Amino acid sequence: MKPIKNSIINQKIGMQKINLKIIAIILSFKICNVVAENSVIRVAVLKYGSVNWELDVIERYSLDKKKQIKIIKREMTNKDAATIAFLSGSVDIFVTDWIWASKQRSKGNLVKFSPFSSAAGGLLVKKTSDIKTLADLKNKKVGVAGGSLDKSWLFFRAYMLKTQGNDPMRFLRPAFAAPPLVNGLIENGELDAAFNYWNYAARLEASGFSQIISVAEMLPSLGINKNLPLIGYVFKEDNEEESIELVNKFLSACSEAREILNKSDKEWLLIKKLTGAENDLMLSTIRDKFRAGIPNITSAEIKESLQSAYKILGEIGGKKLIGKHLSLAEGTLWKP
Repeated sequence: MKPIKNSIINQKIGMQKINLKIIAIILSFKICNVVAENSVIRVAVLKYGSVNWELDVIERYSLDKKKQIKIIKREMTNKDAATIAFLSGSVDIFVTDWIWASKQRSKGNLVKFSPFSSAAGGLLVKKTSDIKTLADLKNKKVGVAGGSLDKSWLFFRAYMLKTQGNDPMRFLRPAFAAPPLVNGLIENGELDAAFNYWNYAARLEASGFSQIISVAEMLPSLGINKNLPLIGYVFKEDNEEESIELVNKFLSACSEAREILNKSDKEWLLIKKLTGAENDLMLSTIRDKFRAGIPNITSAEIKESLQSAYKILGEIGGKKLIGKHLSLAEGTLWKP
């Protein structure tokens, strides 16, 4: 009888060991889930937005795993939807301009801005057009991406006023529309010229259009560094160490992905579909514009340029654009 009892005891001990292992595994899963929840960052993206390109590279090279973060993409229909998602707390970070970030800080909504791109659009016409200079734009119908308070358009107005003594609002006939529509209208011959964002301008250039002037070429005449970051990642300011670390990890992963896109031509072939490029020429044009727009000036230079740009945009756009405050809100720029 004794051997039978010993066998039963051994079985019970064995079962207890198995149960303890199961409990340990369950606990480890719970701990991992807690870590994962604390390491999740939700990013708002637009369908053909360049943020997708970076996130694709991050995933392919496992830069998210390297930084021990989990990135969740939330696709938005347009810029306004992304803004609403951010303000409602549905996403943690999105790309917009520093004017919006500064206005939010002035209202007490403490957000931060980290430069993403200084790529800027410009004014384009068909190669067969009789428009060769800005003076030739008089009374011409020009499609303008975005609205009348779009910062690139305001830079153009400021540049025209300073160099030509003419305000485009009266000198030519602006027609404000969404970027794809502007491209479609000028391709169909319904516009004399197009003032569009850089990625759409790149598509036009690759399709045989000529650029008369770019926003980057206008900026030095306005006393602004031509490498001025126009858009950046915006997120809520948080003094908790975990939140700061999460943002730094995400931005570090983005920086590494951006460097890969800056150096590898092969990588662009892998993201061709994401860019919306219709052919290799269009892809290479988009690639070169993206690379030229990677910010390469110091934080001090960025701050100085933003202050100068803010003042100019405020003078042209007024309170509708910048609100009550006449200078960039203190603390808008993120310092890693």
